[in-house]
Amino acid sequence: MDIRSFRDGEGDRLRTFWLACGIQLRPGDDDRSLAAFALRSEGLFLVAEEHAHLVGSILAGFDGRRGWLYHVATHPDERRRGIGRTLVARVEERLAALGCPKVNLLVLDENPYAMRFWEALGYRRERTVEYGKPL
Repeated sequence: MDIRSFRDGEGDRLRTFWLACGIQLRPGDDDRSLAAFALRSEGLFLVAEEHAHLVGSILAGFDGRRGWLYHVATHPDERRRGIGRTLVARVEERLAALGCPKVNLLVLDENPYAMRFWEALGYRRERTVEYGKPL
């Protein structure tokens, strides 16, 4: 498995992968936004490939106070092989090297599989409520 940084121009391929993984596309998943995210988060926007097929992804950012994880995904046919765990560990190491003291992420209520995954990695459910506003 090859883990590497996202490359400009891979947006369509990545969005197709996310849909196959059950990730609902959101604002900010367009090519322009992904390219900007990759520039701001050098070394923190990773994809995993095997035999020219995407098998995993992770987007991470650090705002100087907290790290955030987005679109952590493993292709359904490739789950239970440690791909997600490997991607998370790689990004956690890089965030720690940047001085990041804590990592946050969002999980949809209707995704108990993801909740078990994160709990197995030592993450705990926070007592917060998400608010959002489209601009």
